[in-house]
Amino acid sequence: MSYRISDTYDGVDQAMRLLRRSMKGMPERHRYMKHYDELRRAVAVMLILLEELTPWMEETEKAKRATTTAKKMLELVR
Repeated sequence: MSYRISDTYDGVDQAMRLLRRSMKGMPERHRYMKHYDELRRAVAVMLILLEELTPWMEETEKAKRATTTAKKMLELVR
């Protein structure tokens, strides 16, 4: 599960770098800087939350596997 989260994190990071490079070559970019800054802040918050979510997602995946294993074992006993 964590590899999917890290892939998402890396993809967002690459997209933001590309956006920054694109903004540098843009004429009259000052008109869009407010939106760009708001987007950067929102993405930064999202990435922090994504990092905080990673351990929880791994625990959820482990719990799901354990539940599946327990159900299979119960079916074998019946």
